[in-house]
Amino acid sequence: MKMKKKKWVVLVGVIAVAIGGWFYQEVKENEVAEAQEELKSNQQLVGKDGDLTLAVERLEDASGYLKMNIKENDFTQLEAQLAAVKSENNQLIAKYKLKSNAVRHVERLEERLSLLRQRFEFQEEINQLFIDGTAINQGVFNQKLVLKKDLTQLDIEKLEKSFEQMFEYQEDSWITMMEQSLEAILGQVIIINNASRMIADSKVEDAKNLVILLNNLTATETKMALLSQMTGELQEAVFEELQLSNRL
Repeated sequence: MKMKKKKWVVLVGVIAVAIGGWFYQEVKENEVAEAQEELKSNQQLVGKDGDLTLAVERLEDASGYLKMNIKENDFTQLEAQLAAVKSENNQLIAKYKLKSNAVRHVERLEERLSLLRQRFEFQEEINQLFIDGTAINQGVFNQKLVLKKDLTQLDIEKLEKSFEQMFEYQEDSWITMMEQSLEAILGQVIIINNASRMIADSKVEDAKNLVILLNNLTATETKMALLSQMTGELQEAVFEELQLSNRL
């Protein structure tokens, strides 16, 4: 009798272990399936036409220029969202030992966002060369804005060098526009500095060349400011040359 009871207990134990193992396996499989679904959902966010992909794409217009009125916060928010998706993907893959390239998909979008941030920051650096207004906005360079005082040729050449290094091997409409803008800014700085030097020297024989420089300035306020610095015979000679050039 005792032997039969013992066998029955053992049998019940075996069944309980089997049921427990089956239940654990079922739970584990469900968890893995849920993790895979979560990865799939995250993948949709960063895939073609995904919410995060479209949000990054909306930072540019159809021509490849950064859109008007983009702010630093636009990049910060997207970076945080992508980081959260990437972190969750990493955790799911590690916890359930899943084979997935979901993290790489996020990283590709992060790389694109990083490039756009670089462009935004460099564009803002150029805008800071001017006293007021936004010089570069959605592919348009406003040459009529006034440059800050004391800018030198070396300052702009350093920016050009930095631009070349930062965006090496890249070619598109934004790159071309920025190259042309930097070239135009450098030209204006050279004109302003040469004109300022001539005004400081106050030589009447420089009047004709000074007028040529003034006529090549794109910011009217800068031209007027330089004219106001002239005195005496140089001022008279310059005004005569200006009147003559306006009649021709």
